[in-house]
Parts: sequence; structure tokens; C-alpha cells
Amino acid sequence: MPHHLFVNSRFFTAIQRFFIRGRVLWHKRFGVLPLRSSLKPVSEWFASPLGKVLVAEEQLLIDEQLRNVFGYHLLQLSVAEQVDLLQSSRISHRFALYSQVSTNPTVSALADFNHLPLPANSIDVVLLHHVLDYSQTPHHMLREAAGVLISSGYLIVVGFNPWSLFGVGRWCARFISKSPQWRHQSLRLGRVLDWLAVLDFEPVTVQQCFYRPPFQHPQAIKYLQWLERWSKRCRLPWGGIYLIVARKDHLAMTPLKPEWQGYAGLRGWGVTKILGRANRQTPSENFHIQSKKH
Repeated sequence: MPHHLFVNSRFFTAIQRFFIRGRVLWHKRFGVLPLRSSLKPVSEWFASPLGKVLVAEEQLLIDEQLRNVFGYHLLQLSVAEQVDLLQSSRISHRFALYSQVSTNPTVSALADFNHLPLPANSIDVVLLHHVLDYSQTPHHMLREAAGVLISSGYLIVVGFNPWSLFGVGRWCARFISKSPQWRHQSLRLGRVLDWLAVLDFEPVTVQQCFYRPPFQHPQAIKYLQWLERWSKRCRLPWGGIYLIVARKDHLAMTPLKPEWQGYAGLRGWGVTKILGRANRQTPSENFHIQSKKH
């Protein structure tokens, strides 16, 4: 190998290793943490003044949508242990699954959100409360939730909007603080809708709320209520929280066993082609019938 080609090869290898190392360091510092290690601090953050305001705004949207869906089973998957977002629903069986030990009476069992211990096509409504935001594999989690839904069931997704004042504040806090609540996915509304379309979901309703920056101080949150009212009145598209209600349009099909008993193949051929009902009369019977016709 010529000397200049050898030098170029070593140079590009060093550049490639540099970018790989930088990507690993970036993910270690700013990437999404495993759900098992971020659930507790994120749940505590939702109990803070800012978190309570967020949950209150989300609850208004969720209550409005739950009054319009019906069924037998309603499932909640949330990163916040203490929240119960299903109280306004008229569905009798309302329950929640959580990945850690919880004192919330709504939580019925411990479960891995990426591997739900539920049979397919068994739940009428599934509520995903920020679990996609804090998941390292949000598309897989969305597919898992879609699998347990019945045909024509409803999926309610609540997530953070990166194109908002809340999203800008989150990016700033991400560089300053190492807190897990700021290290979540940047899932655009359009991206989630594309994923739902691939999974045979049709969006029914899309709403947004919380148009304020993520200020932690209660006085700042209260002072910016005018911004919330004005943005809702103008229906601006940069709400910090989006809510999607989508209906599963995948129809369950029952395979039908074909009736081949009434058909016979062509004798002496390796490939059978169905032309119609076989004539099972003997050659003598065929000759007798033809002679009668003449």
C-alpha cells in the first residue's frame, strides 16, 4: 500500500473513532436514562409545584376525552406513581400498571412497560402518560400498547412538545442540570402521528395545553396564567403538552378453511388446477348417457 493511502486510512479511522467516542459521551451526559433508574425522580418531579400544574392541565384534557370513550377495561401507564388520571371515566374496570413498587391503589400489578403481561386484543382504552417520552425505545412501547388494544379501541397519548416554550426551557435545563426529568425524548407531534399511522391507528382528536415556560417558582407559574388563557383562545400550535386520541382501525380477521372435498385434480399431472366440479362418473356411464342423447 502506498504511504499516502496508509496515512489517509489512519486519519479517517481516527476521525471515526473520535465521533463514536463523542456520541457515547453525549448520550451518557444528555441521553435518555433507563426507565428503571428515572422513574422515582421523575415521579417526585411531578409532585413539585410545576409538576402539579402540568398534571392539572393534562387532567382537564383527559377528562374531556374519557367521557367520550366506552368499553370494559381501561389501562393507565404513567411515569408518575401518584397520579390517577382515570377517575372521570365511566368504564367500570380501571387499573394501572407500574414498573416499581407503588402505594397508589390504582396500580394493580408490577409490569415492564416494554413487555405488558396482558393478552392481545383485551383492553378497550389505553392511556400512555409520558411513558413514550422517558422510554429508550418509544416505538417498541407504542407497538406493545397497540397490541393489547382491541379492534376499534382507543389509545390516548400524552407527551411533551419539543416545539414549545416548555421544550426550549427543557433544552436549557438539560445543559445545566443532570436531573432525569429533563432527559427525555424529543418526540414531535407529527412523528408520533406517523408511528400511529403505521400501526393502523386513525387520529380522532389532537389537543395541546401548557403554553408557559417550565418555571419552578409558584409565583412565576401563577403570573403567566394570562399567557395560557391567551394562547388557548388563539389555539396556538406550541403548547408544551400534546394529547392524541387515536382509534385502532385494524380489523381482526378469522381465516376460513377452503372446502376442497368437492374438487378433483387432473390425473397424471404434478400441478393441480381447479377448473370446476369434477365429473366422477365412470367411462361406461358417460358412454350410456351420450348414446341416449343421440
